[in-house]
Amino acid sequence: MPTWGQLLAEGRSLLDSPAFAPFEAEELLASAAGRPRGWFHARRRDEAHDGDAARYRDLVARRAAGEPLQYLLGEWEFLGRTFRVDPRALIPRGETEAIVEIAREAAPAARSILDGGTGSGVLAVSLAIERPEARVVAVDRSEAALALARANAALHGVAARVSFLASDWLSALAPRPLFDLAVANPPYVPRVDAPHVEKTVSDHEPHLALFGGDDGLDAVRVLLAELPPRLLPGAPFLFEIGYGQAREVCGLVEASPAFTLEDVRIDPAGIPRTVVARRR
Repeated sequence: MPTWGQLLAEGRSLLDSPAFAPFEAEELLASAAGRPRGWFHARRRDEAHDGDAARYRDLVARRAAGEPLQYLLGEWEFLGRTFRVDPRALIPRGETEAIVEIAREAAPAARSILDGGTGSGVLAVSLAIERPEARVVAVDRSEAALALARANAALHGVAARVSFLASDWLSALAPRPLFDLAVANPPYVPRVDAPHVEKTVSDHEPHLALFGGDDGLDAVRVLLAELPPRLLPGAPFLFEIGYGQAREVCGLVEASPAFTLEDVRIDPAGIPRTVVARRR
């Protein structure tokens, strides 16, 4: 049997390209063996267990073939909390954390929150954790994504305060002003950009959560139209946008009789990423 050190060297060799992060081989070994990464440092010369070695080699081969690391691990961090992730929903990205962070200042007293297109539920669950008095309604068109989001709500102990609703955007919600905060990470990749999207993303993440029509803004238009009767006056709507979309999105918000454009926040890469609109 190979040693743990030999297995690590084998994995690093197969994942030795700029497409893979240096820590990936260790993460996959830790997942295969059910051990923390640091556990192997003092055991590099110990023989690996047969089943662990087989699982590890399978994971490394799948990663080398392009499967996302997050799906192979089955979990990923968002705002320092671990969430379950799998191909039923988009992988949580660091830039999306800004929505929760901005909500702290934009709507500190919000107690009735709407998450449009919840996916894995990271926004709905994070907001519910941070606001023990709040109730959250999380909607998604995908029943499979909703099942994953429910699992994440249960994992973090907020299932009693997060309601999940299958809906084509907000069509299943009564048009009554119930919410004092709305958030969304809508699909915003233009369909024409599909051939240029990294294959790890386009081949494995759900297209329903990625592509937002010809210009990427179909979902934004729908939400700007459907949200007003469901938001209380003064309620903020925080949502994520893609590269090069800020000018057009700002125009859409400013053209809406129901919203004022409050801010567009820049992400760590210098890209306008999070829009803050407010219900008049």
